[in-house]
Amino acid sequence: MRLRIATLNVWALPLGLARNTRKRLHAIAMLLDRADVWAFQEVWTGEARRILSEAARHLHVAHGGGGLLVASRLPLEAPRFRAYALRGIATHVHRGDYAGGKGFLRVALAGPDGPISLVTTHLHAQYDPDGRDPYHAHRTGQVVELASDLRSAPDPLIALGDFNVREGRPEHRVLLGLTGLRDAALELDRREPTSSSGTRIDYVFLRGGLAPVAIERLEGYSDHAGLIATLEPGPPRAGSLEPAVAELARPILAEGLAEARDRRTRDRLLAAGAAGTGLAATRWTRRRFVAASLALPLVGGFGFSAEVWEGGEVAAFERVAAML
Repeated sequence: MRLRIATLNVWALPLGLARNTRKRLHAIAMLLDRADVWAFQEVWTGEARRILSEAARHLHVAHGGGGLLVASRLPLEAPRFRAYALRGIATHVHRGDYAGGKGFLRVALAGPDGPISLVTTHLHAQYDPDGRDPYHAHRTGQVVELASDLRSAPDPLIALGDFNVREGRPEHRVLLGLTGLRDAALELDRREPTSSSGTRIDYVFLRGGLAPVAIERLEGYSDHAGLIATLEPGPPRAGSLEPAVAELARPILAEGLAEARDRRTRDRLLAAGAAGTGLAATRWTRRRFVAASLALPLVGGFGFSAEVWEGGEVAAFERVAAML
Protein backbone atom coordinates (compact mmCIF):
# COMPACT_ATOMS: atom_id res chain seq x y z
CA MET A 1 0.00 0.00 0.00
CA ARG A 2 1.01 3.61 -0.46
CA LEU A 3 1.81 5.56 2.67
CA ARG A 4 1.90 9.31 3.16
CA ILE A 5 4.38 10.43 5.82
CA ALA A 6 4.69 14.04 6.99
CA THR A 7 7.09 16.03 9.14
CA LEU A 8 6.63 19.58 10.42
CA ASN A 9 8.41 21.75 12.97
CA VAL A 10 5.36 23.61 14.36
CA TRP A 11 7.30 26.46 16.05
CA ALA A 12 5.31 26.31 19.29
CA LEU A 13 7.71 28.02 21.69
CA PRO A 14 6.89 29.02 25.29
CA LEU A 15 6.83 32.56 26.68
CA GLY A 16 5.37 34.04 23.51
CA LEU A 17 8.61 33.57 21.58
CA ALA A 18 6.78 32.46 18.42
CA ARG A 19 4.17 34.39 16.47
CA ASN A 20 0.48 33.53 16.10
CA THR A 21 1.01 30.15 17.75
CA ARG A 22 -2.61 29.33 18.57
CA LYS A 23 -3.90 30.34 15.12
CA ARG A 24 -1.16 28.38 13.38
CA LEU A 25 -1.68 25.27 15.53
CA HIS A 26 -5.40 25.21 14.72
CA ALA A 27 -4.53 25.51 11.01
CA ILE A 28 -2.00 22.68 11.32
CA ALA A 29 -4.65 20.55 13.06
CA MET A 30 -6.79 20.88 9.94
CA LEU A 31 -4.04 19.22 7.88
CA LEU A 32 -4.04 15.86 9.66
CA ASP A 33 -6.13 14.09 7.01
CA ARG A 34 -3.53 14.88 4.35
CA ALA A 35 -1.13 12.19 5.60
CA ASP A 36 -1.26 8.79 7.25
CA VAL A 37 1.47 9.61 9.76
CA TRP A 38 2.60 12.97 11.13
CA ALA A 39 5.83 13.67 12.98
CA PHE A 40 5.81 17.03 14.75
CA GLN A 41 8.71 18.89 16.38
CA GLU A 42 8.78 21.91 18.72
CA VAL A 43 5.48 20.98 20.38
CA TRP A 44 6.90 22.64 23.47
CA THR A 45 3.82 24.10 25.14
CA GLY A 46 0.90 22.47 26.88
CA GLU A 47 -1.51 24.37 24.65
CA ALA A 48 0.20 23.08 21.49
CA ARG A 49 0.04 19.49 22.76
CA ARG A 50 -3.62 19.92 23.65
CA ILE A 51 -4.60 21.37 20.26
CA LEU A 52 -2.80 18.69 18.27
CA SER A 53 -3.87 15.83 20.56
CA GLU A 54 -7.52 16.87 20.43
CA ALA A 55 -7.40 17.14 16.64
CA ALA A 56 -5.77 13.69 16.52
CA ARG A 57 -8.19 12.01 18.95
CA HIS A 58 -9.31 9.66 16.15
CA LEU A 59 -5.66 8.72 15.54
CA HIS A 60 -2.95 6.91 17.47
CA VAL A 61 -0.69 9.40 19.27
CA ALA A 62 2.72 9.07 20.90
CA HIS A 63 4.35 11.91 22.86
CA GLY A 64 8.06 12.19 23.45
CA GLY A 65 10.21 14.60 25.36
CA GLY A 66 11.95 17.42 23.53
CA GLY A 67 8.73 18.65 21.92
CA LEU A 68 8.17 15.54 19.76
CA LEU A 69 4.75 14.12 18.88
CA VAL A 70 3.64 11.44 16.39
CA ALA A 71 0.04 11.05 15.19
CA SER A 72 -0.84 8.09 12.98
CA ARG A 73 -3.74 6.29 11.35
CA LEU A 74 -1.71 3.12 11.75
CA PRO A 75 -1.42 1.69 15.27
CA LEU A 76 1.77 2.70 17.08
CA GLU A 77 3.65 0.02 18.95
CA ALA A 78 6.49 0.20 21.48
CA PRO A 79 6.92 4.01 21.58
CA ARG A 80 10.25 4.93 23.14
CA PHE A 81 11.82 8.33 23.74
CA ARG A 82 15.54 8.65 24.36
CA ALA A 83 17.07 11.94 25.46
CA TYR A 84 20.40 12.86 23.96
CA ALA A 85 23.34 12.76 26.34
CA LEU A 86 24.70 15.84 24.56
CA ARG A 87 22.03 18.50 24.31
CA GLY A 88 23.86 21.83 24.33
CA ILE A 89 25.74 24.15 26.66
CA ALA A 90 23.81 24.53 29.90
CA THR A 91 25.06 28.04 30.65
CA HIS A 92 23.82 29.33 27.28
CA VAL A 93 20.45 30.20 28.75
CA HIS A 94 19.65 32.44 25.77
CA ARG A 95 19.30 29.22 23.75
CA GLY A 96 16.49 26.81 24.48
CA ASP A 97 18.16 23.60 23.32
CA TYR A 98 19.56 22.45 26.66
CA ALA A 99 16.38 23.20 28.60
CA GLY A 100 14.29 21.59 25.85
CA GLY A 101 15.71 18.15 26.61
CA LYS A 102 16.11 17.09 22.99
CA GLY A 103 16.18 13.47 21.91
CA PHE A 104 14.44 11.13 19.49
CA LEU A 105 11.12 9.29 19.53
CA ARG A 106 11.09 5.81 18.02
CA VAL A 107 7.92 3.81 17.31
CA ALA A 108 6.82 0.83 15.24
CA LEU A 109 4.01 1.45 12.76
CA ALA A 110 1.71 -1.55 12.44
CA GLY A 111 1.43 -1.53 8.65
CA PRO A 112 -0.68 -3.99 6.60
CA ASP A 113 2.49 -5.46 5.11
CA GLY A 114 4.30 -5.71 8.43
CA PRO A 115 5.84 -3.33 10.96
CA ILE A 116 7.68 -0.20 9.86
CA SER A 117 10.22 1.46 12.16
CA LEU A 118 9.81 5.22 12.46
CA VAL A 119 11.97 7.71 14.32
CA THR A 120 11.62 11.46 14.57
CA THR A 121 14.06 13.92 16.07
CA HIS A 122 15.04 17.57 16.40
CA LEU A 123 18.78 18.15 16.59
CA HIS A 124 20.57 21.13 18.13
CA ALA A 125 20.11 24.35 16.16
CA GLN A 126 23.03 26.13 14.54
CA TYR A 127 21.60 29.68 14.85
CA ASP A 128 24.16 31.25 12.51
CA PRO A 129 24.40 29.00 9.44
CA ASP A 130 27.24 31.01 7.89
CA GLY A 131 29.18 31.90 11.03
CA ARG A 132 30.95 30.18 13.89
CA ASP A 133 29.01 27.24 15.24
CA PRO A 134 29.70 26.62 18.96
CA TYR A 135 27.24 23.71 18.93
CA HIS A 136 28.82 21.74 16.08
CA ALA A 137 30.22 19.10 18.43
CA HIS A 138 26.93 18.70 20.32
CA ARG A 139 24.97 18.22 17.10
CA THR A 140 27.58 15.76 15.83
CA GLY A 141 27.29 13.85 19.10
CA GLN A 142 23.52 13.72 18.71
CA VAL A 143 23.96 12.31 15.20
CA VAL A 144 26.31 9.63 16.55
CA GLU A 145 23.82 8.72 19.32
CA LEU A 146 20.97 8.50 16.82
CA ALA A 147 23.02 6.43 14.39
CA SER A 148 24.06 4.08 17.19
CA ASP A 149 20.40 3.45 18.05
CA LEU A 150 19.28 3.05 14.43
CA ARG A 151 21.77 0.24 13.87
CA SER A 152 19.36 -1.98 15.82
CA ALA A 153 16.18 -0.66 14.17
CA PRO A 154 14.62 -3.25 11.85
CA ASP A 155 13.88 -2.32 8.25
CA PRO A 156 11.91 -0.83 6.68
CA LEU A 157 12.85 2.36 8.48
CA ILE A 158 11.71 5.99 8.18
CA ALA A 159 13.69 8.73 9.95
CA LEU A 160 12.29 12.22 9.64
CA GLY A 161 12.26 15.57 11.36
CA ASP A 162 14.23 18.75 11.86
CA PHE A 163 17.86 17.60 11.66
CA ASN A 164 19.30 21.14 11.62
CA VAL A 165 22.08 20.07 9.25
CA ARG A 166 22.68 21.01 5.65
CA GLU A 167 23.41 18.43 2.99
CA GLY A 168 27.12 17.72 2.70
CA ARG A 169 27.99 18.93 6.21
CA PRO A 170 30.05 16.50 8.33
CA GLU A 171 27.07 15.66 10.57
CA HIS A 172 24.97 14.86 7.49
CA ARG A 173 27.68 12.61 6.07
CA VAL A 174 28.17 10.85 9.42
CA LEU A 175 24.45 10.15 9.78
CA LEU A 176 24.03 8.64 6.32
CA GLY A 177 27.36 6.83 6.36
CA LEU A 178 26.75 5.11 9.70
CA THR A 179 23.09 4.20 9.08
CA GLY A 180 22.65 3.57 5.36
CA LEU A 181 19.72 5.99 5.26
CA ARG A 182 18.61 7.41 1.90
CA ASP A 183 17.32 10.93 1.29
CA ALA A 184 13.81 10.82 -0.24
CA ALA A 185 14.06 14.37 -1.67
CA LEU A 186 17.43 13.58 -3.23
CA GLU A 187 16.06 10.44 -4.91
CA LEU A 188 13.18 12.48 -6.36
CA ASP A 189 15.37 15.49 -7.23
CA ARG A 190 13.19 17.71 -5.01
CA ARG A 191 15.82 19.25 -2.73
CA GLU A 192 14.11 22.50 -1.70
CA PRO A 193 14.76 24.81 1.28
CA THR A 194 12.76 24.12 4.42
CA SER A 195 13.96 26.79 6.86
CA SER A 196 13.43 30.53 7.07
CA SER A 197 17.16 30.99 6.39
CA GLY A 198 16.73 29.37 2.98
CA THR A 199 18.50 26.12 3.79
CA ARG A 200 17.33 22.52 3.68
CA ILE A 201 17.45 21.09 7.19
CA ASP A 202 14.22 19.03 7.40
CA TYR A 203 14.37 15.56 5.87
CA VAL A 204 12.60 12.30 5.19
CA PHE A 205 15.16 9.51 5.23
CA LEU A 206 14.46 5.89 4.28
CA ARG A 207 16.06 2.48 4.60
CA GLY A 208 14.86 -0.92 3.45
CA GLY A 209 11.89 -1.77 1.27
CA LEU A 210 10.34 1.67 0.86
CA ALA A 211 10.57 3.88 -2.21
CA PRO A 212 9.53 7.57 -2.49
CA VAL A 213 7.16 8.39 -5.35
CA ALA A 214 6.38 12.03 -4.45
CA ILE A 215 7.33 14.72 -1.96
CA GLU A 216 5.69 18.09 -1.40
CA ARG A 217 6.36 21.12 0.78
CA LEU A 218 3.92 22.65 3.24
CA GLU A 219 4.39 26.40 3.59
CA GLY A 220 2.79 29.09 5.72
CA TYR A 221 2.23 27.17 8.94
CA SER A 222 5.54 27.71 10.73
CA ASP A 223 9.01 29.17 10.35
CA HIS A 224 9.81 25.84 8.65
CA ALA A 225 8.30 24.26 5.58
CA GLY A 226 6.88 20.84 6.27
CA LEU A 227 7.29 17.81 4.03
CA ILE A 228 4.77 15.17 2.95
CA ALA A 229 6.35 12.15 1.29
CA THR A 230 4.38 9.46 -0.54
CA LEU A 231 6.01 6.07 -0.18
CA GLU A 232 5.30 2.66 -1.64
CA PRO A 233 6.81 -0.81 -1.17
CA GLY A 234 9.96 -1.41 -3.14
CA PRO A 235 12.93 -3.75 -3.22
CA PRO A 236 14.81 -3.75 0.10
CA ARG A 237 17.84 -1.50 -0.13
CA ALA A 238 19.94 0.85 1.91
CA GLY A 239 22.08 3.82 1.10
CA SER A 240 25.84 3.71 1.07
CA LEU A 241 27.20 2.50 4.39
CA GLU A 242 30.55 4.19 5.03
CA PRO A 243 31.95 3.24 8.44
CA ALA A 244 34.99 5.38 7.65
CA VAL A 245 32.89 8.53 8.21
CA ALA A 246 33.40 7.85 11.91
CA GLU A 247 36.79 9.48 11.37
CA LEU A 248 34.98 12.71 10.49
CA ALA A 249 33.22 12.66 13.84
CA ARG A 250 36.17 11.81 16.09
CA PRO A 251 38.05 15.14 15.89
CA ILE A 252 34.80 17.11 16.19
CA LEU A 253 33.87 15.24 19.38
CA ALA A 254 37.45 15.60 20.67
CA GLU A 255 37.25 19.37 20.17
CA GLY A 256 33.89 19.48 21.96
CA LEU A 257 35.32 17.46 24.85
CA ALA A 258 38.30 19.84 25.15
CA GLU A 259 35.99 22.88 25.19
CA ALA A 260 33.76 21.28 27.85
CA ARG A 261 36.82 20.57 30.00
CA ASP A 262 37.95 24.19 29.56
CA ARG A 263 34.53 25.44 30.70
CA ARG A 264 34.67 23.16 33.75
CA THR A 265 38.17 24.37 34.63
CA ARG A 266 37.08 28.01 34.25
CA ASP A 267 34.09 27.56 36.54
CA ARG A 268 36.17 25.68 39.12
CA LEU A 269 38.60 28.60 39.17
CA LEU A 270 35.76 31.11 39.49
CA ALA A 271 34.28 29.12 42.38
CA ALA A 272 37.65 28.98 44.09
CA GLY A 273 38.16 32.71 43.51
CA ALA A 274 34.77 33.52 44.99
CA ALA A 275 35.53 31.35 47.99
CA GLY A 276 38.86 33.07 48.46
CA THR A 277 37.20 36.48 48.32
CA GLY A 278 34.70 35.46 50.95
CA LEU A 279 37.41 34.21 53.28
CA ALA A 280 39.89 37.02 52.68
CA ALA A 281 41.60 38.06 55.85
CA THR A 282 40.15 41.10 57.58
CA ARG A 283 40.20 42.27 61.18
CA TRP A 284 36.45 42.94 61.24
CA THR A 285 34.33 39.87 61.85
CA ARG A 286 31.24 41.65 60.56
CA ARG A 287 32.94 42.43 57.25
CA ARG A 288 34.16 38.85 57.00
CA PHE A 289 30.56 37.69 57.48
CA VAL A 290 29.22 40.07 54.82
CA ALA A 291 31.94 39.10 52.33
CA ALA A 292 31.32 35.41 52.92
CA SER A 293 27.54 35.92 52.53
CA LEU A 294 28.03 37.68 49.20
CA ALA A 295 30.51 35.10 47.93
CA LEU A 296 28.52 32.01 48.92
CA PRO A 297 26.00 32.16 46.03
CA LEU A 298 28.87 32.58 43.56
CA VAL A 299 30.73 29.62 45.03
CA GLY A 300 27.60 27.50 44.81
CA GLY A 301 26.69 28.66 41.30
CA PHE A 302 30.11 28.22 39.73
CA GLY A 303 30.68 24.99 41.65
CA PHE A 304 27.34 23.54 40.50
CA SER A 305 28.05 24.57 36.93
CA ALA A 306 31.51 22.97 36.99
CA GLU A 307 30.63 19.70 38.67
CA VAL A 308 27.08 19.09 37.42
CA TRP A 309 26.65 20.83 34.07
CA GLU A 310 30.19 20.78 32.67
CA GLY A 311 31.00 17.54 34.49
CA GLY A 312 27.98 15.90 32.86
CA GLU A 313 28.92 17.35 29.48
CA VAL A 314 32.46 15.96 29.73
CA ALA A 315 31.14 12.51 30.64
CA ALA A 316 28.60 12.67 27.77
CA PHE A 317 31.29 13.49 25.20
CA GLU A 318 33.33 10.55 26.45
CA ARG A 319 30.35 8.16 26.24
CA VAL A 320 29.36 9.29 22.76
CA ALA A 321 32.93 9.04 21.43
CA ALA A 322 32.96 5.42 22.63
CA MET A 323 29.96 4.67 20.36
CA LEU A 324 32.07 5.16 17.23
